[in-house]
Amino acid sequence: MLSLCERKDKNMSKTYEITGMKCQGCANAVTEKLSAVKGVEEVRVDLEKNQVTIEGKPWKWSLIRALKDSKYELGNEVK
Repeated sequence: MLSLCERKDKNMSKTYEITGMKCQGCANAVTEKLSAVKGVEEVRVDLEKNQVTIEGKPWKWSLIRALKDSKYELGNEVK
C-alpha cells in the first residue's frame, strides 16, 4: 500500500471523449498537440472509440486550449 506522499507524486490517468478524428493522421496530430501541454507525461489515442487517455497532471482547460485552433474537440471525461 502506498503512503499518502507516494500517491500524491504518482501521475494521474484520465480518459476523455474526443471528436473530429477520422484517421491515423488525425490521431497523430492530437497526440502531438496534447503532448506539448505542460503536465502531460503520455498521450494514448484510441481512434476506434474516439477517446484519448492522458497520463500526468495537466489542467483540463489547457488540453482544451491546445486543440482550440484545430478540428478536434476534447469532450467529457470517460468514467
